Amino acid sequence: MHSTRKNIQELLLLLLVWMLAVYGVNVVLARPLTPEKLHHLNIKSGLFGLFNFLPFYIYIRWIVPAFLQKTNWIKLLLSVVPVVLGSIALKYFIADHFFRQEILYAGYRYVNMQKVQLYISAGNYFLSNLWSGAMIVLAAFSYRFFILWLQEDKRRAILQQQQLQAESGFLKMQLNSHFLINSLNSIYSLALMNSPEVVSAHKTLTHLLAYMVEQPSDIAYRAAIAEEIRYLQDFVTLQRIRTGCNEGVIFSLPEQLPGKEIAPLLLVPFVENAFKHGVSNRPEKPVTITMMCNEQRLVFRVHNYISGQQRDKTGGIGLDNVRKRLQLIYPGRHHLEIQDLKEEYFSNLTINW
Repeated sequence: MHSTRKNIQELLLLLLVWMLAVYGVNVVLARPLTPEKLHHLNIKSGLFGLFNFLPFYIYIRWIVPAFLQKTNWIKLLLSVVPVVLGSIALKYFIADHFFRQEILYAGYRYVNMQKVQLYISAGNYFLSNLWSGAMIVLAAFSYRFFILWLQEDKRRAILQQQQLQAESGFLKMQLNSHFLINSLNSIYSLALMNSPEVVSAHKTLTHLLAYMVEQPSDIAYRAAIAEEIRYLQDFVTLQRIRTGCNEGVIFSLPEQLPGKEIAPLLLVPFVENAFKHGVSNRPEKPVTITMMCNEQRLVFRVHNYISGQQRDKTGGIGLDNVRKRLQLIYPGRHHLEIQDLKEEYFSNLTINW
């Protein structure tokens, strides 16, 4: 049922485009229009345009697809020739019986001093219409090749989207696992110290994990800026609990947020990197997080002082992956600048909506 409806819709759409094209060309050629020209136009372009559309639809619906499946030139010729000759015969029959004056009239001459009207013979009509018949066959092939190109282009776009989806999901999974390992290590450290903050840290981590799990893997999905900020605030809270130094983090946010959305979990790697490799328990050397956001762009900056402790082996995965995610999600619409100095580390990200 769906296939039949689709075929009918295609037929009606093609017929509409066909008639508009035929009428459009002939209206331009026939200007200025007179009642007589309009009468001939309705017959030649209207009625006989329909007769020309019939073989075109037969070609694109049955003959050309069969040929493209099995490239058999003899079968193609045996299929095309009867349609061409049959359509010409049908048009000549209609013209000869109903529209001799409009279609077959070729002028007049004098015979024995008498004016005699001349009409195109059946043979001449067939010969003159063979060229238009060949053009209809060519148009049918062109249309089918164009449709195949569109289908292939759509298939390539779907495959590319699926590939980007899979790659983005893989990168996001790596980021999440990296974050989880670091967070569990933090809570483990609190537990070793018998810190009463371990309960609060566990609750905050539960909120963070719930937010991470809720985010779909769709590369086109965007979360509200407010939700992403709450996630960052929970993350900072967890780190403050771990270090026991609230003044070790300065988090500056805009007073008003625009109604924009962002790819989820895109900003936290910069903050995580600052806590992991920076100093976050000394008020005189705080981790500074600044967000500026308006209707045009988002600017996210993170600055930290570099810790003298040796960096662990898992430290580099976060920022490497966020670079790849930015290329996938915001190609040509972001700028990431990272400065790794001897004692300080700067991350500056700009995203143009």
